[in-house]
Amino acid sequence: MQEVEVTVKKILRFGNYLFLLLLLTGLTLWISFGLASWQGKTGLALLLLGLAGLSAYFISNISQFRTKNSRLNFIFASNLAVVVLLIVAIAAAVNYLGVKIHKRFDFTAAKIHSLSDQSVQVIKNLKKDLVIKAFFSKSQGNLEGFNSLLELYRFYNDKIKASVIDPFLEPEIVKQYEIKTDGTMVFEYGGKSTRSEEVSEEAITNAIISLSRQGEKTIYFTQGHGEPDSDDSSENGYSEAKTGLEKLSFKVKKIVLFQEAAVPKDAAAVIVAGPQKPFFEKEIFLLANYLEKEQGRLLLLVNPFEGAEFKPLLKKFGLALEDNVAVEIDPLSRLMGGNYFMPVVAKYPEHAITKNFGYATMFPLCRGLAKITPPPGGTTLTFLASTSANSWGETQYETEVKTEQITKHPEDKSGPLDIAAAIEAGSAEKKTRVVVCGDSDFAQNKYYIFQANSNFFNNAISWLAEEKDLIAIAPKITSPRTVNLTQSSGRLVFFYTLIILPLLVFIVGIGIWLYRRKL
Repeated sequence: MQEVEVTVKKILRFGNYLFLLLLLTGLTLWISFGLASWQGKTGLALLLLGLAGLSAYFISNISQFRTKNSRLNFIFASNLAVVVLLIVAIAAAVNYLGVKIHKRFDFTAAKIHSLSDQSVQVIKNLKKDLVIKAFFSKSQGNLEGFNSLLELYRFYNDKIKASVIDPFLEPEIVKQYEIKTDGTMVFEYGGKSTRSEEVSEEAITNAIISLSRQGEKTIYFTQGHGEPDSDDSSENGYSEAKTGLEKLSFKVKKIVLFQEAAVPKDAAAVIVAGPQKPFFEKEIFLLANYLEKEQGRLLLLVNPFEGAEFKPLLKKFGLALEDNVAVEIDPLSRLMGGNYFMPVVAKYPEHAITKNFGYATMFPLCRGLAKITPPPGGTTLTFLASTSANSWGETQYETEVKTEQITKHPEDKSGPLDIAAAIEAGSAEKKTRVVVCGDSDFAQNKYYIFQANSNFFNNAISWLAEEKDLIAIAPKITSPRTVNLTQSSGRLVFFYTLIILPLLVFIVGIGIWLYRRKL
């Protein structure tokens, strides 16, 4: 009987290390996966098993703890046990709070693991189940990205139901939904459906918006005066701008105003972009009537020294077009790709169009705008973009371009110059809204994709059409975070991490060993 007892004690003595390992492993699994998953439940079981084993070891060896050395060892072991129990208690509290309080933190500079505030608002407004059928094969490169985005969306609303279907394993479902491309997502909500092949926050959010929104709004591009064509895919065309609006679920049409008796009733907004020839008097009258009597919406992009026929119309809203060209000599603009006649704006005022803008906007060859004081009653005018204090409004542009001598003259207006403005007028429930920019080139295909140019254009239309949920989310760019070390700094890091720190650990270990030898 005594031999059996001694054998049990030996097993427990050598097994206490195993029990400690089980305890730490279980604690790690529990903290990492939470109690809701099978990994977390396994971790809890290992944790309890480790605690039970260590308890059995202490109970079976309690008589040996009466000697001096054993008492000291028991004190060390007790301290370790207390520390472990404290860690377990803290972990339990963290897990409990994690279940009760749902909060995510994204410490990346570009917030690549977070959704925009606008997307979150759209998701939270879902009242019915949103069904997403993602047709991704195992070799589809976007599957991982889709799953990551789906996790973010589900975090804010559990009404999002998604399933991944392998098109090669489920041909009947593929035929039912008429799927032609591997990587297609089908969205179903409230009896309506849409699809997208682009795995991005912008594509998914705008698909949700298109399904949850009532009705369809139409945007008209004016034609007949040399404006860029919305179907032109060349670098000077506006096809990218049109595509961007269609992604926001707008219907895009063209209109020749002098052939119409009035602006169409279904116009959510009218875009006049860079006309090279003057508008006819009738067309100005139609636009004025549309704005003043029908509380219409207008995006007016007028290049320098053009569009004089719009000045009387804009004067009614307290805005003047200046006859100059913005010259920007701010070094920051040069660093971001601009030139003297291509201001780059990186700071914006608080407005729905520019809210949370974190990127720069480029305006090639733009003119200044000015506020007429006092503004008409009931009119709110907000400037959306301005050049730097180092800029000025050049009035002799043609001469200086030919001579290649850019000089500020006394008659040139000093910066900062306001180059874009948003106007809201009227006291009715639906107010007149106008957005004016002293440049139309920024929305051309060659500039549309630059930083926030597309955001500025699309958000202006969304604000005009009162579609506050519609968004144009700039791509989140991940850039490597590197530290450039000098040769001396590199040697210091090498010496400290590979020699000093290991040597300190070794010395401390030897000291503890010698101290315990003396006990």
